[in-house]
Amino acid sequence: MAEAPIEVLSKAELDEVRPLLLDLLVEDQDHYGPRTTPRELIDRDLLGPITPSFTGENVILAIRDGAEVVALCWCVIFDPGTGLEGEIAEVYVRPDHRGQGLARRLLARAVDLFRERQVTFAAVWTHGSNAAAIRLYRSAGFEPTEQLVMTWLPKED
Repeated sequence: MAEAPIEVLSKAELDEVRPLLLDLLVEDQDHYGPRTTPRELIDRDLLGPITPSFTGENVILAIRDGAEVVALCWCVIFDPGTGLEGEIAEVYVRPDHRGQGLARRLLARAVDLFRERQVTFAAVWTHGSNAAAIRLYRSAGFEPTEQLVMTWLPKED
C-alpha cells in the first residue's frame, strides 16, 4: 500500500472523494463542542458540489487501494493579487489505512506541487489538540506563526 501511486483526480473523478470528506466532516465535529450534525445533513446542506475550481484551482491528490480512494490531500492554489498562495484544505486517510505513511506521502507531494507552481505562501489549519496533524505538518516544513486566526461559525436558532 505504501507504494501505491499518488494521482491527481480529474474533474470526472472528484465525487469519488465525497465519502471521505463526509467522514472527515463528521469526525471533525468533536473539535467544536457538543453540537453535532448528522452525516446526511452535512451531505445535503454543508458539503456542496465538489468542483475543480473557484477563483483559483482545487487539486485533489489521492491514493487508491485498488479502485477505491482511501487517502486524499486537497490543495487550493489561488492568486489574491500578491502572488500565488496555497492551502492544504483537507488531509484525510480512512481509519483502516492509517499508520502506513499515506498522509506523509500526500503532504510531501503537495509541498512539491506548491514548489512547482511557485507558490509564495502556503498555510494549513488544524486544531491545537490534534497532535498527529501538527507532527505531520511540521515534518513537511510547516511551522506555527504568531497570527491569531478567528473563525465564525453559524449559530443554530
